Amino acid sequence: MEKQTQKPRPEEIQRLIRNLGNDYGAIRQRARASLVAMGKSAIDFLAELIVFPQHIYRWEAVKALGEMEDPETIPYLIEALSDDKSDVRWLAAEGLIKLGPRVIKPLLETLLKEDGSVFLLESAHHVFFDLKEKGEIPDGFPIDDLLQALKRFDSWESVKEISEQALKVLSE
Repeated sequence: MEKQTQKPRPEEIQRLIRNLGNDYGAIRQRARASLVAMGKSAIDFLAELIVFPQHIYRWEAVKALGEMEDPETIPYLIEALSDDKSDVRWLAAEGLIKLGPRVIKPLLETLLKEDGSVFLLESAHHVFFDLKEKGEIPDGFPIDDLLQALKRFDSWESVKEISEQALKVLSE
């Protein structure tokens, strides 16, 4: 007989979410693992924590979203690339890198919309650099120009210009 899996109840997800702020690392880790195992059912709950005031909740949420390796997490991981804590940004970038080339277009679109976040520039550089190293950048993509522009914190205009060029390459 096939085991029937039930959709987790919101109360159960909320209990696990609360445990992400527990003082004991083992309790946080078990809660995070349970939320990751729930997959899509937990994404919206975790996404709400991306802007939570307490750092530990943001860290745990981004870690869980990154471990899910689900394309639905992309916008939330991109949002976390601008977090004021470097460890949260790092986890978000690593989660995006695991998702591979499918993050390229939404990340470029974000770079076109945003202005002024040095954190976003640094984090986007991390993502694009690692995707290049893994050989996951499409042919004709202006990766070297983009990486150079992302390193220059004084020129959002060049980042936007190269992002537009890169999006055109993706649409060809």
